[in-house]
Amino acid sequence: MRKTLQVLFSAMLAATTLAPSAMKAQTPSTGGPYDVPYSCLWNDQKVLVNKEWTVEDKNNDGITWGFSNDVPGSFISYIGTAQKQDADDWLVSPYLAFEAGKTYKVETGGFKAMGGSQKLAVAIGTGDDPTTYKVIGDYTISATYGGGGATPVEGEFIAPTTGKYRVAFHCTSNQRAYLLLLPVKVFAQASLAVRPAAVNDLNVEVGAKGAVSAKVSFTTPSTDYAGNALSGLTRVQLYRDYVQVKNYDAPALGTKIEWTDDEVVTGEHTYSVIATANDLRSDEVVKKAYVGYDRPLPPQNIKIYDHLNGKATITWDPVSEVGMHGGYVDPKTAEYNVNTLYYGYLQPVEQGLTTTKCVVEDVNYDGAQSAVQYAIYTYVDSPTSDTAVVSDAGREAFIIGQAHEIPYYESFANKSLQKGPWVIDANCAGKFGLSEDAQDEDAGSLVFNPSTGSTLACIQGPKVDIANAGNPQIVFWYYAYPGTDGKITVKVNRNGQEMVEVGTVDYSTLSGKMGWRSVAMDLKSVSTVGVKNGYIRPYFYAEGLSTSIMIDNIKIYDAIENNLAADIDAPAHVQSGKAAQLNVKVTNLGTAKASGYKVHLFIDGKKFETEEGEDLEPNAVATYEFAYTPKLHVGKFTVRGEVEWAADMFQANNKSIDYTVEVVSSPLPAINDLTATDKGVLTWSAMDVDGVKVTDDFESYTPWSIARVGDWTLYDGDKGTVYTFGGIQHPNSGVAQAYIVFNPWQVSGLAATYMQQFAEIFAPHSGKQSMMSTGTTIDTGTPTNNWLITPELSGEEQTISFWVNAPGDEVNRGEQNPNSGPETFDIYYSEDDTNANSFIKLNKDSYEAVYKWTKYDIALPEGAKYFAIVHTSTGSLTSYNFEPDRLCVDDVTYRAGGLRVMGYNVYRDGVLVKKLDGRTTTWTDEKYTDDNGYGAGNHKYNVIVVYANGESNVSNTVYVGDPAAGVDSVVVNGVKTNNRVYTIDGKYVGNSLKDVKQGLYIQNGKKVVVK
Repeated sequence: MRKTLQVLFSAMLAATTLAPSAMKAQTPSTGGPYDVPYSCLWNDQKVLVNKEWTVEDKNNDGITWGFSNDVPGSFISYIGTAQKQDADDWLVSPYLAFEAGKTYKVETGGFKAMGGSQKLAVAIGTGDDPTTYKVIGDYTISATYGGGGATPVEGEFIAPTTGKYRVAFHCTSNQRAYLLLLPVKVFAQASLAVRPAAVNDLNVEVGAKGAVSAKVSFTTPSTDYAGNALSGLTRVQLYRDYVQVKNYDAPALGTKIEWTDDEVVTGEHTYSVIATANDLRSDEVVKKAYVGYDRPLPPQNIKIYDHLNGKATITWDPVSEVGMHGGYVDPKTAEYNVNTLYYGYLQPVEQGLTTTKCVVEDVNYDGAQSAVQYAIYTYVDSPTSDTAVVSDAGREAFIIGQAHEIPYYESFANKSLQKGPWVIDANCAGKFGLSEDAQDEDAGSLVFNPSTGSTLACIQGPKVDIANAGNPQIVFWYYAYPGTDGKITVKVNRNGQEMVEVGTVDYSTLSGKMGWRSVAMDLKSVSTVGVKNGYIRPYFYAEGLSTSIMIDNIKIYDAIENNLAADIDAPAHVQSGKAAQLNVKVTNLGTAKASGYKVHLFIDGKKFETEEGEDLEPNAVATYEFAYTPKLHVGKFTVRGEVEWAADMFQANNKSIDYTVEVVSSPLPAINDLTATDKGVLTWSAMDVDGVKVTDDFESYTPWSIARVGDWTLYDGDKGTVYTFGGIQHPNSGVAQAYIVFNPWQVSGLAATYMQQFAEIFAPHSGKQSMMSTGTTIDTGTPTNNWLITPELSGEEQTISFWVNAPGDEVNRGEQNPNSGPETFDIYYSEDDTNANSFIKLNKDSYEAVYKWTKYDIALPEGAKYFAIVHTSTGSLTSYNFEPDRLCVDDVTYRAGGLRVMGYNVYRDGVLVKKLDGRTTTWTDEKYTDDNGYGAGNHKYNVIVVYANGESNVSNTVYVGDPAAGVDSVVVNGVKTNNRVYTIDGKYVGNSLKDVKQGLYIQNGKKVVVK
């Protein structure tokens, strides 16, 4: 048992998806000088190893530029996920040969990853000290890796003399993240002094009230790029949608030109103008304009007013004349449709409304909370369409159900929502996500990483009842970046009727070191005392141009002096024979330091272990770690954490919930011929693991894992954004991934009345878990390319089998208006390794999975060492032309290779008593005469095989002494669930007790008497 105490600053944030290969500061490059044009593609780490490029760690913190082993593509990275101070790190090129008077341009681009925006400067100079170089560009890298195009990084430099120059990139970031730098190009430009400047004041005036016309105007340049007067222009060319529509030969300098586009059609158009002088072209000037009738904007300013009496009123602003693209919309023809959005499906509430109000009936204030998403559409007439033109949906969430009692606590443990529902505000361009970085080391927090165009995000919390609180407060932790542009604003939705701001955290006013800090905000101004069905909902707004915002450990409570709360963190399941890690978290919700308390762990209602608590400051969290190994043949057990403190003034939260942990079996082959003598001598056969048949049902893996799933390889070939469930949450939801260990009974944010329906649709073929691939969102234009690659095969010719299902196949589910159909997948095999490029495709035409678990048997040739199930569905490529959805895989059977026996673990009465090496296949229990509760000398034994890559399932059970001691059940006439049956000396007799003779047998690890 180990205890960890969380104070103001947490441990260093860990990089979890990008594994850096760190580089120390190097001596100046001795490479070059190289001729220009010059490029570096970052496709070979030798550019650093051989000191072609060098890095300078100016602040000597050991955090600097290097290569990231797990980043696909050509990048070099500033690896700043663990920095404690502002970066001061240079990446310096080899010498380049420049000529006096020539203009040289540097071009590259950058991404940020796992954190906030990064600061980068480009400089050029001579000598070995980059701090003396001339800065030619300062950039904030705000583009997120995997989320679109890079932030362009470029600069121009006129060489004053002929000689050797270096290009340098200077990272000065003040917050943690990766900075990924694209390949670098350096080339000479044509002399700027003779290039014409770009045209001035390009404008496009479109026809009023939807008239299909456009008038383009601009002023021709009169100077060159450097501001010197031009002698004349050769021509000016005007383009529409990158096709030339007008040419002006030798136009006058500085003159106004107007042109009416008589052939333009309805739609969005791009107009651009280029001037030419001295056979050199100016920069292109671009202007976009929408001509004619447009689609309406989504309904704006949607509000839902809760009357607290079973009714709610939805209101929104009338449609504007300005459409989605800046074109015209006729508001007089507008109608509105109000729908609920559930499971991705629209259900009508009110249709054809001509006013901007809708009353909702039967609002529920009882039961588990859930989020009802309302989607409102605007329909308008257009002369260019035979049918009404519809907007995108305006969306707003409304929470129904009973409010959480205080103290309310949300820690986002394991990147999941513990006490929701939490709702992402769809009206903000930015979006909160879940991070593994955490203040309390529970692998979960909220995070918002701003990027260009996405500088504001909001997440809305659940309903909380504070009516009985004398001093209600909200407390949370945030990761401070002092002096940056980050800001957190907390507002409270009081009773679904008004929004009240209760506090802000302005990073620009902070001082000190970066790190986790807590803040408390008073909630007396939003009290709900005396209000029936009253509640509050916290709204967290994060904003900033470049600062990453992290929030953790949100508490809403009555701030009394002494108040400790206990919570339990336990796995969903544990493999038979292994220890479960059980964490009891104690939070000081009081205003005074807590001392002299005890922490207990209960197993199946009985106290298992106790630890003395250490002093705990207000708002601090202490985690007490326990380990418990369940006895063999136990199917499940319950755990509970409890804090004992006599001074506690509110003891209702001293006990955690009772959490059930399932005990699951391993897919690895087990011993089935264990025998025992009456003197406690156990014997079994050595495991023959060559080509042994394995069926993996994925039950033994941690739910929601998207990596480190046993020996399976999960390869995300598309790196695209994946679909999520509307309003339903689970860890790693929406994260780019290949496959995920999916357990439909472990989701949150779903009303209890719908839980069974959801579980039935997404139920695995067997057990409670399957592997699920989620399609890449269709708006990315990227085909789904998700690989599930087996552990090593035997290499012999064999037939593998597996079961697949497409739970989102609404065609075969019989939905009236299906959005998705069957999913496509391909089968590959490799004779070498698990690299996707090493695989050979088996099928010509893709297989299809439908909404029904279907078994596939696939013949593999001799030499196949791995096979892969590759989800390939793409909206425009599926036979049904629907959006890609989800593919589930379960119960994969194959002949394994690479299994290596490392030892055997012997269990007596379900408890580990001996570890043996892999060569030993017999053991004598010298204590077989002891009494362990079944009477002296009466024991049952099992053996588990320890492989290099995990442990096997439990062997058959054998007995020493009186086999009837501790009989677990009596069966009359052999009526019993089917499962493997053994005699008491370990001999296998069949899969059922139906036709066996009267006597004593072993089934499911238990003794059974058949009469």
